Amino acid sequence: TGNVTRAQVIATLYNLEGKPEVTDDKAVNELKDVKAGQWYTDAICWAYNTGVASGSNGKFNVGADVTRQQLAMMLYNYAVLKGYDTETSKDYTEFPDAKDVASYAVTAMKWAYGTGLISGSKTTVNGVAVYNLNPAGNATRAQMASIMMNFVENNK
Repeated sequence: TGNVTRAQVIATLYNLEGKPEVTDDKAVNELKDVKAGQWYTDAICWAYNTGVASGSNGKFNVGADVTRQQLAMMLYNYAVLKGYDTETSKDYTEFPDAKDVASYAVTAMKWAYGTGLISGSKTTVNGVAVYNLNPAGNATRAQMASIMMNFVENNK
């Protein structure tokens, strides 16, 4: 598909971090869908141990498409882990769907919007361009590539 999964995002951040050795695999024991010896195992264990990402309802949702707000949250948590500037913030209430941002992701979305990592997503309604934040929409591979490029450039 053209979307990015939660495991793919974490694998990307794990690679960016230099693939540190993972000695605590509690994610395998605590999250029902994280299996030992898979391409994603070390990355998810690293993310789980460092707080970059967590699961919900006892699962990581390895193969699930990542939403834009989940992506913002993972990047925000990684920025916190690295000691990057996370103070930058911009109000996004100009977007018609701003109210759709989940409470857990508000700070991360304000940061991602303020740093230019996430911007409006264009849709056309009755021939008129409308820009939405689309927090619960799936992040595409193209969006992920652009966001990661900007993230790396912003944090050199």
